[in-house]
Amino acid sequence: MRNALSSDRIQLRLLTENDANALVDAASDGELWQLPFTVVPSSDTVHDYVLHALQGMAAGTVMAFVIVLRENNQVIGSTRFWKIDRHNRKLEIGSTWLSASQQRTFVNTEAKYLMLRYAFEHLNCVRVQFTTDEINAKSRTAILRIGAKQEGIVRHERIMPDGRKRNSVRFSIIDDEWLEVKAHLENMLHLEANETISPLN
Repeated sequence: MRNALSSDRIQLRLLTENDANALVDAASDGELWQLPFTVVPSSDTVHDYVLHALQGMAAGTVMAFVIVLRENNQVIGSTRFWKIDRHNRKLEIGSTWLSASQQRTFVNTEAKYLMLRYAFEHLNCVRVQFTTDEINAKSRTAILRIGAKQEGIVRHERIMPDGRKRNSVRFSIIDDEWLEVKAHLENMLHLEANETISPLN
């Protein structure tokens, strides 16, 4: 990977400090910072949000991306690899959010496809996991839809900004399952858009 994962329609570009305003603009579509089950930057919190991501990238445990529509170069959300463990060849895909107008579109499926393909075929991962809030039914359904398997519920896995002790649901895809999941995702994308996904840049 150079600095981005790309398809014909979207680009996942490595986040920089210059993306702060674009992230707030994207989150403003739906006022996503008000969501109780994830952390989305507002104008008040975006500096710390970006700084935390950049610190993780410097440490080698995070690869944070902005999600960009290629047709107009508009930032529409963010996602990341984190908990990167190169020795055990595993990582987590998370901190994903999309502008309200881009939810329930091809974007999430296509972003997950690009990330999973990079994780399994370029980083040689043996495990990719996903974690979501127990109360986030929409996210749980979306993760199952892409082919991940639910492993269980981690109780009081983290404390949310409002002080709530969050129970998290853990899912995973392992290397033995990747080819089947890849074919499933490609079929989903074909049905959604009837166009071929370009190779990674």
